[in-house]
Amino acid sequence: MAKNKKKIPINRVNKFFSDEDFNMEIGMGREYLEGDLNFTVVLYRVDRDKSLTDDIYAEASAEEVRYHTPVEISVLLNLEASEAKTYNPNGTMRFEDYGKLSLHIYVEQLQELEVDISYGDYIAYNDNEENIKYFTVVNDGKIYSDNEKTILGYKGFYRTILCVPADPDEFEAI
Repeated sequence: MAKNKKKIPINRVNKFFSDEDFNMEIGMGREYLEGDLNFTVVLYRVDRDKSLTDDIYAEASAEEVRYHTPVEISVLLNLEASEAKTYNPNGTMRFEDYGKLSLHIYVEQLQELEVDISYGDYIAYNDNEENIKYFTVVNDGKIYSDNEKTILGYKGFYRTILCVPADPDEFEAI
């Protein structure tokens, strides 16, 4: 199916909210997120063209995955509470891991950086000065036209990226 290449102006709420208003709102939001909050993570994008995959399942081992240059991005971040788990029913082998990570990112920032975030990419998050935790993208938020991610239903402007902790054997930073 070919994508529609024609630009069609969105004018469903022009009486109360125009493209100029939309751009002003985005500008103020980005100034707050990128200037005031200045909270960043590092994106490690998997290079799907250069990664070596097997012929049967098109999967790659950790050593065969190749990455694009890491990119620092400004985000609004939410780290869920950690989870305590056990390996066996009697609870003698316990471990605790980080909770899920959700990132809110302005689409305009991704366009300016000329990057995209896809399922399977990695995110590095510094939770303190001595520790970096890596997460795997499990939902890349590419559909962002729902009411929550729009202003007055006008246009989508941010993506929510959902991540889970990466297995230490799965990814090690470049």
